[in-house]
Amino acid sequence: MSPEPETPARPEWASASERGSRFILRIVVWMIRRLGGAPLRPLLCPIALYYTVFALNARRASRAFLARVDRARGDAASKPGLARAYRHFYSFAEGILDRLSLWSGAYHEFEVILHGRENMVKLVESGRGAFMIGAHLGNFDMLRLVARENSIPVNVLMLASNAARINEAFEALDPECNVRVIDIGTTSASTAMEIRRCVDRGEFVAVLADRTLPQARNRIAHANFLGESAPFPVGPFLLPMVMRMPVVLTIALKTGPNRYEVFMEEIADGKPVPAAERSKVIQERVERFAARLEYFCIREPLQWFNFYDFWAEIEDEHS
Repeated sequence: MSPEPETPARPEWASASERGSRFILRIVVWMIRRLGGAPLRPLLCPIALYYTVFALNARRASRAFLARVDRARGDAASKPGLARAYRHFYSFAEGILDRLSLWSGAYHEFEVILHGRENMVKLVESGRGAFMIGAHLGNFDMLRLVARENSIPVNVLMLASNAARINEAFEALDPECNVRVIDIGTTSASTAMEIRRCVDRGEFVAVLADRTLPQARNRIAHANFLGESAPFPVGPFLLPMVMRMPVVLTIALKTGPNRYEVFMEEIADGKPVPAAERSKVIQERVERFAARLEYFCIREPLQWFNFYDFWAEIEDEHS
């Protein structure tokens, strides 16, 4: 592997401008508060059509990803067309509407089946907190219901600047939410200190582990994902290892109208790992995460919402 350039290019997902306006989101928030999400559902079709027609890079990435899934299923000649890209974007828009409805407090409208409840119970009873590691697959916000049922404060690590407008909408809908955001776009030292404070209070820390941050692209591990080596960030696995915290894979998939299944699987038990073995153990955990992510992506490919070339970042490292 060639050395990283001094100023690496920002990955496509991080440099993409946020679509939509604050004015439109405020209207959406107003409607959901007073009317619920149902009146907005007819708007999902034109929104998905708009992205299918005009979001060329995202459409290309969608079709390429769906082709990879088809090959993993045994269809080597698959060439997904515009119709599947449209369904992919529609699924994304539907997920956003579900998130907004959830943040509006409409918990009763959703049916959630939790697989791996024993993992949650064990963590709650220990009082230690844990790292919940997810992906841009399904609806990670469904952990809000899990957290609410168990009265657990959850701190979500995210690049807040990349979704500032939608986050403003969520906060406007539920300003007293038990889930708060820690911006990982700030300095690593301040982020680490804030995470430590959360851990010391026995709270949960949630992070999506399927995107590499611009400032941490030299801290990645590669794992096979849908037939090709792909880059995954080391941070979501290294931090809990250093802090001796359990790690639980958390994936929430939509299985019907307002119906989700949440899967919680233990990746690490939080036991100490000798410094000499950390690199090896991190690689093993990244590979396990990638394998489970692949499994769930094959199960529900239209719920994978990384609309950029996930594998192309490897090429950037060698350029």
